[in-house]
Amino acid sequence: MAQKAIIELRDVKPRQQGDYQVRAAVRPELKVSAHKKAQELLERRAITTRDINIARALIGVGLLTRHQLQRLFFADHPVVASNRLVKLYRHYFLERGHYWLLEMAAMGLEPCYIYTLGNVGQEIFAVYNGLRRQDVPFTSGRYSLMRSNHFLLHDLQISEMFTRLQVAATGVDKRLIWYNEMAAALYHGEDELVRPDGLASLYDDTWRANFFIEMDRGNTDWGKKLEFYDRARRQSSWRQQLMLSQYPDVLCVVPPGRAMGLVQLIQAKKPETRFLVKEWDAFVTEDALDGWLDVGPQRPVQLLPE
Repeated sequence: MAQKAIIELRDVKPRQQGDYQVRAAVRPELKVSAHKKAQELLERRAITTRDINIARALIGVGLLTRHQLQRLFFADHPVVASNRLVKLYRHYFLERGHYWLLEMAAMGLEPCYIYTLGNVGQEIFAVYNGLRRQDVPFTSGRYSLMRSNHFLLHDLQISEMFTRLQVAATGVDKRLIWYNEMAAALYHGEDELVRPDGLASLYDDTWRANFFIEMDRGNTDWGKKLEFYDRARRQSSWRQQLMLSQYPDVLCVVPPGRAMGLVQLIQAKKPETRFLVKEWDAFVTEDALDGWLDVGPQRPVQLLPE
């Protein structure tokens, strides 16, 4: 079962790097335990605070592409990003896969390696944060990079939401706290009422706005989903569970051509919860903080205070 994770990246202002590249060779099998390899890397001071921040992001969303990581941590510099990620892969800090390149291109994402946190990375993150390895809120099996993982393309959409919100927030001097799907889920006793794909909390010293995330690949039963969000609003102790003072709005990203059908359904159902809608093609090309359709008044809105 996946574990709850709530993360906030540290020091995410972009930093310019040198222009160099390392070409990846075949990675040999790790011949010592992950714990021993982690100790070796820490003793050599081979791991940077940026590497720890990469681990933090992967704990929050499970997996990130090289292109997403380069935007988050490498000033959108592909050569420098590839160089460092190759090193982290060879240190077993990261794992990577490349089985979904055609699907990524069809989605409008840059075809490239997909990365997740390796066993050594989990060991290092635990030591760095004074945790036991088993207390790191990361479930490796949930984020398999093999072709058989049919959740992966949906997970990539969630990672793109996280990346775009983080980069956009940093660009306007805001911060982002990200809840993964387990941390964002709401319960009444032991009964799960709703499980979003995540929750994004944007804030600065004077302002805060919170958004549940729904990334739809065309299979969502929106009639039930609308009911679930209103039921959770009424029946869960969401203030205590999420540590928020206002019930979040819901950001809905739907496949091309599906927005109007969802809008009409929301207008017919009239839920208490506020829903903001974009189609995927617009989402991956437009400002992540602007151009969301507020279904109630039928007008585009931004996520920042107006």
